Amino acid sequence: MTTLSKDELFRILSNSRRRQILYFLHRAGEPLSLKELAAMVAARENETAVEDVTDEERQRVYISLYQTHLPKLETAELIDYDEEERTVELVASVAKQGFFWMQPESRYPWNRYYAILGVLGWVLILGFWAGIPGFALLSWSLIAVLVSTVLLLMVLVQYLLEERAGMTSGAFETLVE
Repeated sequence: MTTLSKDELFRILSNSRRRQILYFLHRAGEPLSLKELAAMVAARENETAVEDVTDEERQRVYISLYQTHLPKLETAELIDYDEEERTVELVASVAKQGFFWMQPESRYPWNRYYAILGVLGWVLILGFWAGIPGFALLSWSLIAVLVSTVLLLMVLVQYLLEERAGMTSGAFETLVE
């Protein structure tokens, strides 16, 4: 990704604005104009919407990015800055690999699956408790075994899918090894 030592990389990433630059570029997935990027950073720092950023707030961040942060990130080979077009983008290797906080989100809504399992468990319990026909064939131990087995399988599948997609803590370990 970069030829910097880990100490130098951490020194560069110790600045909040530089992390924000990388975050916004990663999220955009395409080059951003310096003006857009400055507005995004200013909005985050001022806890406001991008469209509510004042010209003064944006200009203050713009100058800081232009004079300090972009040159450091470009020297570190983390971004490409086109001075003529005034656009900024992540270098290809960073865009592809990212850092530990840039890991892709799961394509699977695991929280929904766990919620569905919880509801299903309660339906089984309440159906058994109320003596609804069909549910009476179940026992407390069978309900416990069914729900815990499905839960275990879901956790295993989630772990394996995330491991395969590189979404586990290994990305952080790569950065600090």
